[in-house]
Amino acid sequence: MEKKFLSICSIFISALMPGGCGGKSASQKSDVKSYPVKTLEAKNENYPISLEYQGITGGSEVKKLSFKSSAKVSNIYVSKGQHVKKGDSLVDLDKSDLNFAMEASKSQMDAASAQYNKAVNGAQQEDINKAEIAVKNAEDNYNYNKDLYEKNLKLYETDAISKQQLDSLKLQTDSSENALNNAKQTLQQLQNGSREEDKQVLLAQLNTAKANYDSKMNLLQDSSMVADSEGYVVDVLCREGEMQAAGNPVILFRSENQVITVGLSEEDVKKVQLGTNAQVKIDDFQGEGEIKNIVQMADKQAGTYRAEIQLSKTIDDSKFLIGQTAKVYINVGEKNSIWIPISCILNDGEDYVYVSENRHAVRKNITLGEAYEDKVAVEGLKSGDKIVIEGMKNIKAGYQVINK
Repeated sequence: MEKKFLSICSIFISALMPGGCGGKSASQKSDVKSYPVKTLEAKNENYPISLEYQGITGGSEVKKLSFKSSAKVSNIYVSKGQHVKKGDSLVDLDKSDLNFAMEASKSQMDAASAQYNKAVNGAQQEDINKAEIAVKNAEDNYNYNKDLYEKNLKLYETDAISKQQLDSLKLQTDSSENALNNAKQTLQQLQNGSREEDKQVLLAQLNTAKANYDSKMNLLQDSSMVADSEGYVVDVLCREGEMQAAGNPVILFRSENQVITVGLSEEDVKKVQLGTNAQVKIDDFQGEGEIKNIVQMADKQAGTYRAEIQLSKTIDDSKFLIGQTAKVYINVGEKNSIWIPISCILNDGEDYVYVSENRHAVRKNITLGEAYEDKVAVEGLKSGDKIVIEGMKNIKAGYQVINK
């Protein structure tokens, strides 16, 4: 009776345990959790490679304008920040002294020109006639003084006059003789014409006078400063009524061409050339430009090579101040590689991603390469890998995953 009761209890307990031991295993299998993820199939793609640098607006486009001569500032026509067109007046100097200097140099040039023309064209008959009359007068004067001296010499020998009186007469005679010789020489020159070497001397004097006149005229013209191109007045460094020394800057000016200056490393400067395109970001603005100048000598302090990027004409560069910071991306070609979103990369000391294989998460370590916008070229993946790009922070290697 007791054995029969145990047997019935055993059957009852067995009935309460559905599936027995085999049923428990199936239940555990159905309880494995699947994590929802989003995947992207890896494939080889071409994307531009760019060098990323920080640049400064302004650079060499800012020019220091100055005068060639020293004078008082008479008029200032512009103010800081003003936009000007080519030919607009900027600053005037007082021209009084410059005008005097120019007029004096013109008189010297005219005199030198007259002397040279006279030597080249020869003397007119009227000049020769005058020279002949001068010779006759000098000859008469000499004969008179010579005769007077000879008469007084006899008087001196008889002690009728003093030695001082005789010496005075001798001086007059010698002076009149020199005047006669000079008059004869002038007449001969007029009759024979100027020698070639004399003409060359006079020509050199004329050229010197012309150069002096041109210099003075140039200084006078330079005393009115005008804009040589369309642009902006960065700053005014003088005041009306102040004396301005030659060569001292009076205006800081930049043209319409906005330039971004960057310092390239020794490695990167070999990758770019004149005309290379670049993208520029300044605050919320994005634009394009190209490299217009590369300095071939490294900066002594920074060790970098200065490159100047001129922004496109379509850019309204009036909103950019000198010295603003700009993000610069210089294009240096394309790269064929597997590119993945930067946002899906994890790091625990090594860069890695998860890929989905047979609905399970598999960790793959990767090596990062060049970046383009929100993507990066990587090594360590193969074409066709299903990269987890969303939900990767919620899983670990071996987790079962399912696409959203």
